[in-house]
Amino acid sequence: MSALFNKINSEIAAAMKARDEFRLSVLRMMKSKVLYVNARGDLPDAEIIKILTKYTKELKESIEEFKKVNRQADAEKTAGELVVVQEYLPKELSTDEIKTLVQATIAEVGASSIKDMGNVMKAISAKAPGIDGKIVSQLVKERLTPSI
Repeated sequence: MSALFNKINSEIAAAMKARDEFRLSVLRMMKSKVLYVNARGDLPDAEIIKILTKYTKELKESIEEFKKVNRQADAEKTAGELVVVQEYLPKELSTDEIKTLVQATIAEVGASSIKDMGNVMKAISAKAPGIDGKIVSQLVKERLTPSI
């Protein structure tokens, strides 16, 4: 079992003892998302981070939808869920940190053209699981596409 999955399980027990229903429901949802992918939950931390990152994207989209239809209470509740989930994810990198990571990975992989983009993306997602793929993809394209 991964350390992250064990942490989620122990936090569930703590939330039950503290009778924190809100936190408990969010933690149970996180656990169910992991167990949906692997019934025993014996995934590496990197995979669990990807699952939780996808969940945060879903929550952010839900918040936007709630705001569009003027359901402020639901948006605030979902924002609270998002805060709990983000506690279990690594710190998000700034744009400058992502640019540095992209530069270093391109040099490390020896990428010279857009054909090497897949290798660069794979290496970056291995180094920083849960990183925003859209931003990374855009930066890699900028670096590997020859300027005319």
